[in-house]
Amino acid sequence: MPNSLYGPVTFAVAVLHVFIVEFATWLFMPYSIVFVLPAVLIYMAISALVMLAPGTVGQIGRGMLIGSLSGPLSLLIFGAAWAIAQAIGPI
Repeated sequence: MPNSLYGPVTFAVAVLHVFIVEFATWLFMPYSIVFVLPAVLIYMAISALVMLAPGTVGQIGRGMLIGSLSGPLSLLIFGAAWAIAQAIGPI
């Protein structure tokens, strides 16, 4: 399977990056837009470049990119859920 775009290496790197990015995002929760978001955007650009490489290195880049999406997406989901809860009000 060395020629496939995704493989066990992609999954392992993605899971590792989800843990790291989520930890950093929620650790700096009030200031994540200031500290975490710029770092994640730069890191996603680097992972997009690594993703273009063939073989295992490309799989690592795909895992990096997939895992890096977890922080911004979790903030969006949390923000939407919080806004809906505020709109509903106390039950």
